[in-house]
Amino acid sequence: MRSDDRAGDRIATDGGAADVEQPSVQNPEATLVSLGALEEAPSGDLRLTGEFESAWDDAIADVKADGDANREELVSVMGIDSDGDVQLEPVDDAFRIMIDGNLVGALESEAAFYADLAGGRLLSDRHDEWHDLPVADRSRLLKGLRLFLETCPECGNDVLFDTKEVESCCGSHQVAAVDCDECGSRLFESAPIDQDL
Repeated sequence: MRSDDRAGDRIATDGGAADVEQPSVQNPEATLVSLGALEEAPSGDLRLTGEFESAWDDAIADVKADGDANREELVSVMGIDSDGDVQLEPVDDAFRIMIDGNLVGALESEAAFYADLAGGRLLSDRHDEWHDLPVADRSRLLKGLRLFLETCPECGNDVLFDTKEVESCCGSHQVAAVDCDECGSRLFESAPIDQDL
């Protein structure tokens, strides 16, 4: 998801105008570790903590049980300015979040929607400045979490991390992707990988 990433707002103080830095997320993985969502595994890689994984599984089950009613909640959890007309537009297995006809975000699949809404509920309780974070930073944290899913929120089967070739208007390119081995839901897709590296 995207937003206008402002470096800071200006406010009036007794001494005149002063810059106030917005909270930001420079390193999503470090932030997720500090929030107790991730930990270092014996291999040295990061993984979900047992406590967070259990809470996330429960939250995903709650989101799925509530059905389509939760789609509007995602706009609130993400901090998207929703004063306008909010529409969720299906595109194949994914959907776009539109406000007054303008694209403000997109999710790779219904499974990614379940994961992000559930993850947002948990992180908003753990991160003291969640409601002050820009949309882009909230999105980085939620997308970062999805990298560590081991089972699909849609069908409960195993997910695979791999590189894929995808087509766009400008040709084909490689991306890192996390997909469900059973239902095919895409949970994560990186920016195009520079094949010259």
